[in-house]
Amino acid sequence: MADRRTEILDGALHVLAEHGMRGLTHRAVDAVAGIPQGSTSYYFRSRSALVAGCVERLLELDLAFESAAVSAVGGDIRALVDALVDAGVAMATTRRHRTIARYELSLAAVRDPQLRAALVRGGDAIRAFGADVLRALGASDADRSAEAIVAIIDGMVFTALVRGPHEPAALAAAWRPPLERAVRALPGIAWDVAQDTKES
Repeated sequence: MADRRTEILDGALHVLAEHGMRGLTHRAVDAVAGIPQGSTSYYFRSRSALVAGCVERLLELDLAFESAAVSAVGGDIRALVDALVDAGVAMATTRRHRTIARYELSLAAVRDPQLRAALVRGGDAIRAFGADVLRALGASDADRSAEAIVAIIDGMVFTALVRGPHEPAALAAAWRPPLERAVRALPGIAWDVAQDTKES
């Protein structure tokens, strides 16, 4: 069972997704989270503290999700592609509200240096995690490769949210070929060797 602080932050992410930054108020979070009025302001005395908590919660959720997604990858590059496709599809479907909340925060960060710094730190942590995974698979420039993969997935997810498709199966079918090509092209990734070894 989630603690009250986590309940509040999860509710805040839903408010961001549904009503944007302007709609993010302590009262709105109380209502969405189904908790007594005043609870959010008790845990987060200011709106800036609530926003900072949202950034922290997103990072916590993202790291947990990515850790689970890549746990079965091991040294299998094809499994990495599967994990990337699954992660992107989830961002556009089952985790859609979190993705939209992140976009809302990102837009606000353009004019808020403190928020921008917090989001950059969180993004750096995600990219570092991805770089470690790629490094273990032989990527020779893992940091830049992780940056490239993140950018590709971000672009695909943003496009899907705005233009579609919205069905998970359609998204997976559309995204697998370009993601596979991107992984194949990463410096140091020996895709053909890996597949020959797997199939032998």
